[in-house]
Formats: sequence, C-alpha cells, structure tokens
Amino acid sequence: MKFKNIKNHWVIFILLGLILLASCNKDKDSDPQPGNATISIKLGDSPAGFDAVNVEILRVNVNINGSWHEYAVATPGVYNLLQFTNGNTLLLLDQTSVPNGSISELRLILGDNNSIVVDGFTLELKIPSGQSSGFKVKMGSQPLLSGVAYSLILDFDVNKSVHPAGSNKYILKPVVRGYLETALGKLSGTISPINSAYYIMATNAADTAGTYINQADGFFLITTLNPGTYNVHFYANAPYLDKDIFPVVIVAGQTLELGTIIMQPIALD
Repeated sequence: MKFKNIKNHWVIFILLGLILLASCNKDKDSDPQPGNATISIKLGDSPAGFDAVNVEILRVNVNINGSWHEYAVATPGVYNLLQFTNGNTLLLLDQTSVPNGSISELRLILGDNNSIVVDGFTLELKIPSGQSSGFKVKMGSQPLLSGVAYSLILDFDVNKSVHPAGSNKYILKPVVRGYLETALGKLSGTISPINSAYYIMATNAADTAGTYINQADGFFLITTLNPGTYNVHFYANAPYLDKDIFPVVIVAGQTLELGTIIMQPIALD
C-alpha cells in the first residue's frame, strides 16, 4: 500500500511538471521575438461639436502578410474620444512584437457600450449590425523591418463617424485613418490673449486638419498633417478678428513652432 501511494505521488508530480512546461512554452510564444519588428499604436481625434462621444475600445486587428493578428488594447474600456485632441492621444498598443513583413490593413474592434452626450443629455450611440470583424482603418501599406520600432497614429474623425438617425438617435460608423508618425508633421504654438481664439484649421488642396485651442493657456497642437504648404486659419472669440497665416510649410517628422500668435481686437467706431 505504501508503494502504491509513492507511485501516485510521482504521477501527480510528473503531471504538474508537464503543466508547468506547457505554461512556460505558451508564455515564451507570446514574448517579443528577437529580430521582430515592434509597433506602437495611438489614437487621436478630430474635434466635433458634441459634449462627449463615449466609445468602448477592445482590440486592434492587424493584417500582416495576408494573415490577421489580434491584439487587446493596452487598457480596454470606454473612452470619451473628445478628450484626445490638441496633442492628447490614447495608447492602444505599446511596443508590441509583430511578425516582419507588411501591414496591409488595420481594424478597430469596438464593444456595445457606446453613448453620446448632446446638450447635456446622454443618448445611445448605436453601431450598425454586421460589424463583428471591426471597422477598417484607412492607411497605406507599411513595411515592417526586422528590429525596427514603428509608431502609428489613428485619427478618429468623429464629425464623419457620428450620424443622426431620427429623434434623439445617433449611429456610429467610424471613419478612422492610420498614419506612420514619422511620415507626418506637426504644428504648434500659442495665441495671445489666451482666450482670443477657439479653433485653428490648416488647409491645402489635399489635406485639412484642425484642433480646438486650449482656453486656459492658449496652446494648440495639430499632430496629423501631411507634408506640404498650408493656409492656417484662426477662428476668433469676440471681440477679436479671425486671422490667417500663409504660407506655412510642414515637413515630415518635424514640429513647426509658430510661436505666439497675436490676435487683433475688432476696431471700435
């Protein structure tokens, strides 16, 4: 009987060892592989005229070399997209190891816990059925080279994504564009007086981007400008005048500092 108990103990020990070994192998497979590319993905928002747009963000699916790879975002949850303007971004993936090759498509996977706040009222923000595969992120194909760290930014255009659907009803059809951060330029500065303008927009024949100006300190930052020459327009608060600056030349991978922009008051008769 004693021999039988010892034998049973050895069987249990061996089984535990196999379980631990399998667990270690599984963890090893998920670790960053030496020589692989890594990607970070951040999400920002083009401003919109709502009080809040709350969206549940769960995962990002990445198509690499024709195969889909699914990644949970760094912190899944419900986020107000309107918080991620003027240079603020939401980290979706942080230095995540991915196979070498080429990204051909991204998809953003959202949950069902979405809402919109309009004039102080919280309303349901519905997602059309049939979107279980996620929402396509428009972007050009991006090669992934061994050992290189890439940073992508997703521009969630709320104005184009939220659609009224009758009385107190809204539908979310996300319009999201992806960019390699090093392919974009940025534009920043401050206005004086600090509350003399509320919005800045940069436009040319091929591109338009804008952001709200921080009313507490006058700071502004546009992060998703393609290289090129822009006209920059400041939308003034009363009693100040709108202002244009041209030409403004944006260079990929650089931030153009405009310094302090002086807004002029409306002349009194």
